[in-house]
Amino acid sequence: MSTIRHLSFIGLEYAFAPEKAYGMSRGGGFRRQGGLVEVETDAGVTGIGEAFGNPFVTREYFRMIEPFFVGKSVFDFEHIEARIRNSMYHLGVGNQLTACLAGINVALFDAIARGFGVRLCDLVGGCRTTRIPAYASTGFFSDDPARQLSHMLAEAAGHPYAGAKIKIGRGLKSDLERVRQARTALGPDKLLMVDINGAYTVDVALECARAIAPFDIHWIEEPLPPGDFAGYAELRARSPIPVAAGEAHHTMRDFRALIDGRCVDIVQPSIPGVGGLTEARRIATLALAANVRLAPHVWGGAVGLATALHFVAAQPASPHVDHPPHPQMLEYDMSDNALRTELLKTPLKLDGGHVLLPEGPGLGIELDPATVKRYRVC
Repeated sequence: MSTIRHLSFIGLEYAFAPEKAYGMSRGGGFRRQGGLVEVETDAGVTGIGEAFGNPFVTREYFRMIEPFFVGKSVFDFEHIEARIRNSMYHLGVGNQLTACLAGINVALFDAIARGFGVRLCDLVGGCRTTRIPAYASTGFFSDDPARQLSHMLAEAAGHPYAGAKIKIGRGLKSDLERVRQARTALGPDKLLMVDINGAYTVDVALECARAIAPFDIHWIEEPLPPGDFAGYAELRARSPIPVAAGEAHHTMRDFRALIDGRCVDIVQPSIPGVGGLTEARRIATLALAANVRLAPHVWGGAVGLATALHFVAAQPASPHVDHPPHPQMLEYDMSDNALRTELLKTPLKLDGGHVLLPEGPGLGIELDPATVKRYRVC
């Protein structure tokens, strides 16, 4: 049985010109941040995982919990996680402690799979498919005159993606115009999703949903702040558009409240933010038991994207079996982010609107050391 010999944390940041800042309803920025955790076993096998958020904060949590893992079995994550969460409950869960645990968790899965010579998805349910349909995550609010909504939509329409998701949430007039522009650019057949990033109250979100419903919106994402569970339940019951949420919810308990309360039609756990694959699988089980759709949120670097690819590949086809009404899609971020596009020696491959599962054991990816060095900040 392999043990954990060493763990290390790498903080990354990609900064670009402030005048090219982009973002969402609540604001934008010109920095993309994240972190990587590397785990080395006593057998000399190394695994990697991604932690969401500010790397300087994550580093301090990593220093605090690293001793809990060193010398333990690579299979003991759940026991160690429980000890950390139960002894440090006063530090909260929707923060960089959870993100740090996510990086360690995925790195352990990667190391275990590499040690057995199997793909990571084989460990978390088996690989149902090696071609995952993707939708373009695009249509950001942008300060760059050369990259406005029209430019982003043209880029998305030029690829055979299943659909595209755009940002709205800066007022109903703006919402309606952006949705109209998106539907015109994408045509009638591609799926169109909208993301409000929690900027509205129930009444405004309902007014927005009713106004844009004629444009055949596949889902309306994060219409309300994450803590407004009662508002979500009310909105879902009245909205003409399916409601999705989850990127700002951080534990199985949050998702249980969303699911049991029938607050959403689609749950969207973000693996680097919920605590890793172990917690994401718990959330997937809750969704499966309640017959609620699952569409992981993916926003970060290349390692997180690869992890989500394996996670989606391992999800069972339920309840539709061979004839899904809609594909289970992978969110594919199309923003400017070198931590996604440059971090791997061999980038993830797109083919016919699908992202291909990498070949090889574990995550099937390898970091480019020169790129890691270029963007390392701690």
